[in-house]
Amino acid sequence: MPYQRAAYDKNTGRSPNNPRKQINKATSWIDGSFIYGVSEVWANCLRSFKGGKLFSLDTKGRYPALNKVGLPLHNFPTAKELNLKNPEKMWMFGDSHTHENPALMSLGILLFRWHNHLADKLRMTQDNWSDDKLYHMARHWVIATLQNIIMYEYLPTLLGVSMEPYPGYERLTHPGISPVFEAAASKYYLTLLPSVIHRRNTSCQSASESWRLCNSYWKAQDLYSEPEPHIGDNGAINTDHNYSNISQNDDDSTDSIIDQVLMGLASQKAEREDSFIVTDVRSHFYGPLHFSRDDLVVQTLMRGRDYGLPDYNTARKAYTLPTLTDWKTINPGASPAMTQAMENAKWVYNYSFDKMDVFTGGLLETTEQGPGPLFRAIILEQFRRIRNGDRFWFENKENGLFTDEEIKQVRKTTLKDIIVMCTNIPNNTLQDSVFTWTQGDPCVQTSQLSEDELEPCSPHQGYDYFEGSGLSFVLSFVALGVFPFFCIIVAYIIYKFKKYRLKVTKRTLYMNKLKAMVRGSAGNLSAYEWTDYKELPRSIELRFEPNACMVTVLSGNNGAILRVVNLSKHLAVDLFLTNNKGRNTLLLPVPKEYDLVVQFETESERQNFIIKFREYVNIHYKNLQCYDRSLGGVLKLAITKRKRQELLESFFKSVFSEAFQMDYLLNEEDDHELNHSKEILDCELSKTEFADALALKPNSLFVEQMFSAIDKDKNGYISFRELLYTVVLFSKGTIEDKLLMFFRMYDLDESGSLNRLEVATLLKSLLEMANTKLSQNEIDKLVTTMFNDAGLSGLKSLRFNDFSQLFGNDINKIWDAGLDWKGTRIRLPRASPPVNNNNNNNISNGKRLSKSERDHFDGIRDTYNPIKAKVKIIAHYIENNRQPIFYLILFFGICVGLFAERFYFYAVEREDKGLRMMMGYGVAISRGSAMSLSFCYSLILLTMCRNTITKVRETFLNLYVPFDMNVAFHKVVAWTGVFFTVTHIVGHAFNFYHITTQPVAFLCIFDELYFRSDVLPKFSYWLLGNLTGFTGVLLTLVLFIIYIFATQTARKYIFSAFWSSHKLFVVMYILTLLHGAGRLLQSPWFPFYFMGPAILFTIDKLVSISRKKTEISVVKSELLPSDVTYLEFKRPPQFEYKSGQWVRIACIAQGRNEYHPFTLTSAPQEDTLSVHVRSLGPWTWNLRNIFDPENLRDKPYPKIYLDGPYGAGQQDWYRYDVSVLVGGGIGVTPYASILKDFVHMKAINSTYKIKCKKLYFIWVTASQKHYEWLTDILRQVEQVDTKGIVSIHIYITQFFQKFDLRTAMLYICEEHFTKVSNKSLFTGLRAKTHFGRPQFGKIFKSVQETSRVCKVGVFSCGPPGLTKGVEKACIECSKTTKALFQHHFENF
Repeated sequence: MPYQRAAYDKNTGRSPNNPRKQINKATSWIDGSFIYGVSEVWANCLRSFKGGKLFSLDTKGRYPALNKVGLPLHNFPTAKELNLKNPEKMWMFGDSHTHENPALMSLGILLFRWHNHLADKLRMTQDNWSDDKLYHMARHWVIATLQNIIMYEYLPTLLGVSMEPYPGYERLTHPGISPVFEAAASKYYLTLLPSVIHRRNTSCQSASESWRLCNSYWKAQDLYSEPEPHIGDNGAINTDHNYSNISQNDDDSTDSIIDQVLMGLASQKAEREDSFIVTDVRSHFYGPLHFSRDDLVVQTLMRGRDYGLPDYNTARKAYTLPTLTDWKTINPGASPAMTQAMENAKWVYNYSFDKMDVFTGGLLETTEQGPGPLFRAIILEQFRRIRNGDRFWFENKENGLFTDEEIKQVRKTTLKDIIVMCTNIPNNTLQDSVFTWTQGDPCVQTSQLSEDELEPCSPHQGYDYFEGSGLSFVLSFVALGVFPFFCIIVAYIIYKFKKYRLKVTKRTLYMNKLKAMVRGSAGNLSAYEWTDYKELPRSIELRFEPNACMVTVLSGNNGAILRVVNLSKHLAVDLFLTNNKGRNTLLLPVPKEYDLVVQFETESERQNFIIKFREYVNIHYKNLQCYDRSLGGVLKLAITKRKRQELLESFFKSVFSEAFQMDYLLNEEDDHELNHSKEILDCELSKTEFADALALKPNSLFVEQMFSAIDKDKNGYISFRELLYTVVLFSKGTIEDKLLMFFRMYDLDESGSLNRLEVATLLKSLLEMANTKLSQNEIDKLVTTMFNDAGLSGLKSLRFNDFSQLFGNDINKIWDAGLDWKGTRIRLPRASPPVNNNNNNNISNGKRLSKSERDHFDGIRDTYNPIKAKVKIIAHYIENNRQPIFYLILFFGICVGLFAERFYFYAVEREDKGLRMMMGYGVAISRGSAMSLSFCYSLILLTMCRNTITKVRETFLNLYVPFDMNVAFHKVVAWTGVFFTVTHIVGHAFNFYHITTQPVAFLCIFDELYFRSDVLPKFSYWLLGNLTGFTGVLLTLVLFIIYIFATQTARKYIFSAFWSSHKLFVVMYILTLLHGAGRLLQSPWFPFYFMGPAILFTIDKLVSISRKKTEISVVKSELLPSDVTYLEFKRPPQFEYKSGQWVRIACIAQGRNEYHPFTLTSAPQEDTLSVHVRSLGPWTWNLRNIFDPENLRDKPYPKIYLDGPYGAGQQDWYRYDVSVLVGGGIGVTPYASILKDFVHMKAINSTYKIKCKKLYFIWVTASQKHYEWLTDILRQVEQVDTKGIVSIHIYITQFFQKFDLRTAMLYICEEHFTKVSNKSLFTGLRAKTHFGRPQFGKIFKSVQETSRVCKVGVFSCGPPGLTKGVEKACIECSKTTKALFQHHFENF
């Protein structure tokens, strides 16, 4: 059975020292609140403001007006109809419970009429009084008569004792309602209530149908306005209620029902005064929708316990009554039924008065003369305080409300007088005291009706509040879950659209059409190539080569050659044609390669191709065989490029496992594996596949010569055995074997010797792989130098022994050389060179490395204890990142602390409010996550105060706060916010479900919400029908948009969408403020977190706006190789920056509000600013097109907006004694500024301003040709740096692994060229050029060995793979050396 606890003071009930204190919704005085309401607003709603009367529905003023203003009247379902009435069609009364039953409503209507009767009477005697005065004087008289009736007429009748005379106003007397009266004694009347409401007429005849109390709850208005059934014009019986007709109906039939009820109440006998209560109140009392039948007795007992009433004996003692120990003394004259009731109570309360409820004990005391001693004492004491403590009591002459005569007149007024004056009931049909009946009084009720003679009470019914919300609940959260994927789809569409706009231009379309026309005139056939199930067909063109039986496949977009299908070595050519689904596809099998699957637009186009192809192969003496298959069969039969690649993967693994006895064995018991092994052994490599395996171009001279050397049978393919022989040769062969292989490759005329021209060809092939070109004179000079150094200057050609002597000085480089195979994913083992025990450079000899050797970065690995390796890694990581780790721990600690505090508060401390009982722990989760969210979304603003961070990082605070990590910390805070956002949503999902399943009465826990009595808020209301829910949904959608478009992929490919969506942060904060403004559970905390960061962010943003809206002219632009655009623009006045800092730039031609970050490549001392922009996305490509000289022609450069400068970790390079700068790709841009700055300070001898004594610059690039602009800067550094303070090392990664055969040969060429020209063969610099990727571990160890410092600053900028490799090397070297390598990095 549900029980709703009583309203209480929210500041109480939180501890044993502060017990809960219940509050009254009405005043304790007898002030007519039953008639006029408890507030001035309520009272004014009841007034008509005409003649001092209350607003009535009918012209005669018999009934109150309908509740059109929406007063909060109680609204419970009727016994038979499980629904709620429209409160606007209910009569207005001063008390919200007046509609409970017909008897109570009859008193409400009677007193309503009594007020209007007095107002009319006063208006007749005082015609000059205003409406307001008439109303208040009538109200005074109504209250006075009500006080007199209750205190001097009803109460003595109930208690059987007379009230003592009025002693006058006692201002020290507390008139409040005592808990024991409210929760126990005031419910004594329950024992008097009968099961039926008796009605009679003036002739003492009872109505034909009595109203059963249990079936008339909350049906009184319908019963009073029930019209007599009548036959309509259409023959239908009409019994509809139409309250509006009352105002136009002068028939007294409805009025007679009121009279019948009042006369029946005056004549009806009450139930016997005992401890028994009728079932209409006890088990069939009204209840809410979900529990339509309640038990008022049980509710009363629960109310007493809710109020914390004492036990029965303690209550007696408090009212100076003796405590009881013997159950016989509680009611000595009890009837047998009462005696049995006491026996039952003894068993229930374990024979103890000290455990018995006050209400139970009070009822057991009841006698035929009325309440027992306890209830009588409580009631008398309560009413005495109410009367004596009321300053406006009608008998109080000091308040001046009534004269002595008027007081006497009030004392003479009885309830009978009011009934007679306000109804049509004759005076002689009522007894003088309507509360009792004595012998001789009219119209006595002959007998009390038993429950068996009455209609049965309607049974209990339940109600599902969640009904109608299930579908919307599921769909709403499904929609929220799907929305991120919708955002991803939108992002993908935007990406495809931007990619389309970027790729397809008018010029490209025109050139493609022109090229297509040219190729079409050459007889090419247009079609589509099907490549795989997972890929879309690509547009191709087919061309028949005239000189050989070959079909060239060209791209349909740009005419580039995709592949050449050589059919010259095949006697017959097969074609598989599809015979279904359009009949437009054919398969051309290509042995030893992947097949060609061609799709045509129509079958006729395919037939045209077959005719031409047949003629073509016949010309070359080939037979063409055609076979029909289904489309599925053809596609399944085709060996696609992917299938061919998988076969080659197995092919390479098998070769290497055979060569090195590696564990790659086939399962001989598996037929599929055996068939696959046969395919591997029969597989042969084409020249193109061989070139792909070496990561080279098929037309490369090196590939031509190597392929020719391996292909022993000269069939144009490399077999399994041929490749196996080569792998074994390069992995396990001697130096002579490898050199012999190389020698034969370039012995073009197979004369057994290499002339100088063939040696030059060898060098050209190596330089071709390195994408480097030398003039013929330079190559001849290089060859001559190599011959001279080897003592072969007199020879015109070289035999093999001479060739070996040519590379004799560099023999160790070739010893461990192999081939780097791209076609396999396994790392090949290679042989080790012989150990030279006389090597003086060995670390075991204890001899310190020479400076030249250390500068060549031949690092040495110190020995360390492997047991402590992991510990040292962790220790280094903590040491190198102690500040970020500290602040991360602090940040997460605050977030967890805020969550835990709110969770505990709502789960434990606010248990008294009922939130957790109603909504479970969902409310604690949602409130805890909301507090953490408030902190995260406020703190995140501080991470974007770029100007403030730039200024502050130059102060001493930079020693304690890692300001350079602001962007990374911004992401951490953002993703933490995502976590708590999801947690908040999940918590509210549970909250919404629980709230939707609760009755409206329980929603009183929300102080800011009010519902009409007939409103049942569904899930849709909680989600969208209130400010908090609606803004919460919008806030969730906005956050999804911001986060989806802020991912790394979105920023890379659709930066403009990221930039635009991120501006929604303003909307996000506005919605967040509105979200908390609903104040459903508490006052919003978010403004307190938000205020400070918002003010600082606004000021910081205003600083940026003040400067970035200044148009800046571009002085120079240049399109550099590798899609790099150089921009040089004017330096704004008072623009101060440091090398390594960055700015944000917006090109006005592309939009005034889209800014992109770029590192300044100019030095602080220069008069202009410059940046180098790599074209990767749409914005940078458009920028390149805008500044293209062909597009500009004679037009001036478009102007830009500049925002910055902003601080970066790279600018701290000068704070370390030794700094290592590592740049990859376009990531070298910050170091261009640093190097130029360093050169300038060196030129003016001002290096004393910096701490750095040694600077290492490591440039990692695919090709030196990509960034030739940086080469000029490095050349300036070399010219100025006469003392070798700057050490430059260039790594060209377009080459191969360190011990690859080709790389070894390139090393040899590089060293010989450096001897000749004192500069690098590839860069033209004195700096050392390395081939392949740098081994940072060895580099850093060599740095520490050379510098002997305790701390080295490592700065890297480039792709994530590069910076991760540097970080790993820093960790490794910090644990194996005595230096700490502190890593600062940026990714692009």
